[in-house]
Amino acid sequence: MSSSSTAQIENPEIIEHELVNGLKVLTKEVHTAPVVSTYIWYKVGARNEQLGITGVSHWVEHMLFKGTPKFPKNELKRVIEGNGGRWNGFTGMDYTAYYETLPADKVSIALALEGDRMKNSVFDPDEVESERTVILSEREGAENSPEFILWEDVQATAYKAHPYQWGIIGWVSDLKSMTRDELYNHYQKHYVPNNATLVVVGDFNTAALMKQVEEHFANLPRGEAIAGPKTIEPKQPGERRVTIRKEGNLAYVAIAYHIPAAGHPDLYPLGVLSTVMSSGKTSRLYRALVDKQLATSAYFDDGFSKDAGLAWAFAEACTGIDPSTLEAALREQFNRVQNDLITEAELEKAINQTMARFVFSFDSVSDQASQIGYYETLVSYKYLETRLNKVRSVTREQIREVAQKYLTEDNRTVGHFQPILPGDGK
Repeated sequence: MSSSSTAQIENPEIIEHELVNGLKVLTKEVHTAPVVSTYIWYKVGARNEQLGITGVSHWVEHMLFKGTPKFPKNELKRVIEGNGGRWNGFTGMDYTAYYETLPADKVSIALALEGDRMKNSVFDPDEVESERTVILSEREGAENSPEFILWEDVQATAYKAHPYQWGIIGWVSDLKSMTRDELYNHYQKHYVPNNATLVVVGDFNTAALMKQVEEHFANLPRGEAIAGPKTIEPKQPGERRVTIRKEGNLAYVAIAYHIPAAGHPDLYPLGVLSTVMSSGKTSRLYRALVDKQLATSAYFDDGFSKDAGLAWAFAEACTGIDPSTLEAALREQFNRVQNDLITEAELEKAINQTMARFVFSFDSVSDQASQIGYYETLVSYKYLETRLNKVRSVTREQIREVAQKYLTEDNRTVGHFQPILPGDGK
């Protein structure tokens, strides 16, 4: 019996396969250049952690670059880059992913590497300690950024129950106390075929490629079924506030609003609203805050996460502008979209910009593999088939409705970064 099954989906360009061990494989042939991009997405991120091991997913991501018996650490770099390839990895709240982009005739290198390190990564104790120093240094560097400090405190305040309350890098005390065995156990539990999606896009023949995929992945054992967090964040009963006073030169304001999980229909008008508020020098926040020299930058990010997440408004003040003034200017713009319909011209422009940005995100084979894996991990790759039509159908009334529904006082957490000038004890 074959170890994989193949089914053509509605989009004729993407073909879905599944190995008997549960590994989902999504392939898309693109013959415009002799290049192949391979991404493997694991459904594990900060969302799958708990207090005591926050940051473990990000740390495990680092450890998978430390080698296996078959591919020692120094050999990994030589094999990929020596064959003209690019590679890296990244961790999010909902996922960990790795990628390689190589000449088409070298795709077997990427498949061999990812199949091997899914099961055989070493986690040498000396490497664990070396990487502890690296990650603590990374954390220390991030703490020098007012934006990071403010984001982290607002995030932690906006959530009281769900693991989205901590960030990807984790808390310092957990990074200092985490053991090699805790890292390795997290790896063994989550880096299994049935918790992963392999996406391959580029210049290949699908049947021939799948033979190579089976060669490198089919014999890997299925892991135990992995469930996400059971906790559902309770409805926020009122505004929450955070103030940070720290050495710095400029004030910042962040406002986080609770929104639904990826795939919810309200995210389409929220996405178009984000474009109205933030896209370019004619956007509402730019004209109201930047042009009027209240802020050096301001944006509204509609958010997209596996569980119910946050939409963020963020602004950096001009010199001499205090956080309260900046917050009032932000809130005035949200009040406007709650009370009055945006113009037809704004709607048309925002829809066109939102659609164009989405289309441009599929520019290269690497971009396509990344986007397919991202949406499959958070909701479903089939989301791609309808997204443009859903965006195109957004109305002015829907935008006002989602503004009234989510951008409310009781649903927000407001953060102020109040700078203390160097040498000023006040």
